[in-house]
Amino acid sequence: MVKLDAARQRVRDEGMTAEAMETLYLRSHDLKGLGTTYEFPLITRIGASLCRLIDDKDKRLAASLPLIDAHIDAIKAAVRDGIKTDDHPIGRVLIEELERKVAAAA
Repeated sequence: MVKLDAARQRVRDEGMTAEAMETLYLRSHDLKGLGTTYEFPLITRIGASLCRLIDDKDKRLAASLPLIDAHIDAIKAAVRDGIKTDDHPIGRVLIEELERKVAAAA
């Protein structure tokens, strides 16, 4: 999560450059893979949603920064509050809204 936050800060500092966004994508992909390993399948799902948002290199630079921030903040909140699955009412609302916004952005 620290690396994802650092990648977000890099985007804020440097702008949405190809390199900065690639780093952000790679960090979100890492969390997508590690969430379930650390018993946080909700983080896997949020990471997957963020990956979908910024997966296409041609569209990555036009992605919504507020939506990217919402994903990262949701991951941080899930860890902070111990929300591990989408069975949790807050977890369910978070992921459903994020996925809805990503689908609308596609």
